[in-house]
Amino acid sequence: MSKPENLYASLSRKAEVNSAKEGEVKAIVSEFISSRSSADKTLKNMKSVFLDAANVPVNEMTKKKKTRKQQLKDRPLNARERRSLKVYDVPRDIRYEWFVPLHELWQGYMKDLYGQGCDSQQFAQKLLKADFHGAIFTVVRSTNPTYVGATGIVVQETLNLFKIATKNNKLKQIPKAGSVFTVTADACQCVFTLYGQQLLCRAAERAAKKFKAKPTIDL
Repeated sequence: MSKPENLYASLSRKAEVNSAKEGEVKAIVSEFISSRSSADKTLKNMKSVFLDAANVPVNEMTKKKKTRKQQLKDRPLNARERRSLKVYDVPRDIRYEWFVPLHELWQGYMKDLYGQGCDSQQFAQKLLKADFHGAIFTVVRSTNPTYVGATGIVVQETLNLFKIATKNNKLKQIPKAGSVFTVTADACQCVFTLYGQQLLCRAAERAAKKFKAKPTIDL
């Protein structure tokens, strides 16, 4: 095994050349490499090392990739990604008592609405635009007789469905179209009738929707 070079040794007279003389770099490199290697070969295989980060050339492709990754990291999930991650899926093995606190929260929400100084008729108009997550719905009429009598806490509302958790720990999906629901607000001790056909929109959209007076809808 060859003896390692002493990096701190003084340069020989061979390397002490004038700065204007051609081959200055090769002469200096030759002092630090093995005699079996050539300066030309060593210089060819050398890589640039930047001690100052400001002088490092930026690869445009790398920069674009980082920017794209940052954008993907910062932006919210779109609808397709949320569906693929099953964000909207409600597990079947639910328990009714899990949602009792949600119902109590909803009754407090109704109390705040009713406390804004309105009568029962005005409150009914506000109820149409309210969020029903946590409300206890009862199906009183439906084009499908198997849904009639179903009662539970609304755990999810979609464009066309109400998903309710029943007291026997079942998850039922009740279509809005063709169904009539009743809901009780403890704030005014009133039972309100809601026609699902008039609620065919998402909860967030319903808050800004203008409801028009319509005749009773026959099922």
